[in-house]
Parts: sequence; structure tokens; C-alpha cells
Amino acid sequence: MNLSQPSSKPPENTPLVKLRPRTMLRVFPVRPPVTVFVRASQCQVTVHYHELDQVELHASLYAGFGMRLVVEQDEAGVYVVARRRRLLGLLSRCEFTLTVPIYCHLAFNLTPGTVRLQDLNGPLEIPPLTPQPAKASLLNMPSSKSLPKQTMDQLGSGRS
Repeated sequence: MNLSQPSSKPPENTPLVKLRPRTMLRVFPVRPPVTVFVRASQCQVTVHYHELDQVELHASLYAGFGMRLVVEQDEAGVYVVARRRRLLGLLSRCEFTLTVPIYCHLAFNLTPGTVRLQDLNGPLEIPPLTPQPAKASLLNMPSSKSLPKQTMDQLGSGRS
């Protein structure tokens, strides 16, 4: 065994291809009420809160050639949409770090994705992902007006 020759194999913990993300920073001045809408696929979102009247978006797109990122603002809020392109988008993913005011509403539509909330101080309510149907037994319960006449007579006279 000759130790002076370099090995042709990389170490096992070293990735074969290092993806360098395409990054961007956008800052939006906002006033209450404001909502940040995020719609993305293969996305990880981290949310930090601060006391400033601005929304900061740090975006990192890995294999960004396969994604189309649109970021806009109007009087209702800030919109972040990351769409994967058909074939090229299979390799793509994105990471967003949002820094928002404490009064900001958040709306996410991730298919699939992960949301992490940092520095949360106060209540958090998350509604169910799909509305639960009402129980059939409560909906189909007959009212007293729809009972047959003889049943009503039996109830009124106390006979069984």
C-alpha cells in the first residue's frame, strides 16, 4: 500500500456537487394591517418577528434555474410566489427567511413545505387544514314538528 498517491475517491461525508444558491434580499415598508402571503413548492420558510414597520425577505434558491420567483407588494400585503418549472424544477428548492412586524398576518400555501416560527411571544392559532364535516347524527335529527301524530299524542298523554 502506497500512501504517497492521492485517493481518487472523495471522503464519504463530502457532497459530490455543491449547490450554490441564488440569493436575494428585499425590504418592504408596511403599515398595519398587513399580510404576508407565501405560495411555494419544495420550500422551507423561517419567520422572525421584530418591532420595525418593514418586511424583510431573504430568499435562497437552490438550482434556481428551475424556479420562477415573483415578489410583489400592494396595500393588502406582500406576496411571495415561487413556482417550479416543469422538468427543470424537479431539482429545485427554496428557502425563505421572513422578518416581519409583530402585527403581521401570515398566510402560507406550501406544496410541500416547512414553516418555522422563531421568537414567538404570544398566542398562536392554527386552524385545521381541512374543515371537519358536522356529524350526521346531529344534522339528521328530526324536529318535533316532523314526528308522526300518534307519537306526539303518546308524548302528550304520558302513555307508552
